[in-house]
Amino acid sequence: LHTVPLMRCFLSGAYVADINEANPLGQGGELARSFGSLMGALWRPGVQFVTPRSFKAKIGHFCHVFSGYGQQDSQELLAFLLDGLHEDLNRIKKKPYIEEDESADTLPDDALAAKQWAAHRARNDSLVVGHCLG
Repeated sequence: LHTVPLMRCFLSGAYVADINEANPLGQGGELARSFGSLMGALWRPGVQFVTPRSFKAKIGHFCHVFSGYGQQDSQELLAFLLDGLHEDLNRIKKKPYIEEDESADTLPDDALAAKQWAAHRARNDSLVVGHCLG
């Protein structure tokens, strides 16, 4: 909620243009829209409190571990949320197949890292990847 690039994108509504409803790894944009609604409610001027029932229900719908009111690990929630937002907002509509490179054992670490990062970015391009991975 306080990650400035994510906050700006969700509060301005710019994330809507990146919603990838066809991504089989995503949630059809539902998680991103629900998170956008929550962000808007939390950052609305003069708001004293927000009850995130619909957001919690959406999280529980897509990940049954978070349905109900049992205690859950915050790191698991954050990992699920960031991955879900990434997949819902992934700008790559058709992910290319990338063959495993057999020269990986012979490359220097920096060259191998650059090659693997390029392969990752060829399949993953979202606001989350741009600001939360590296």
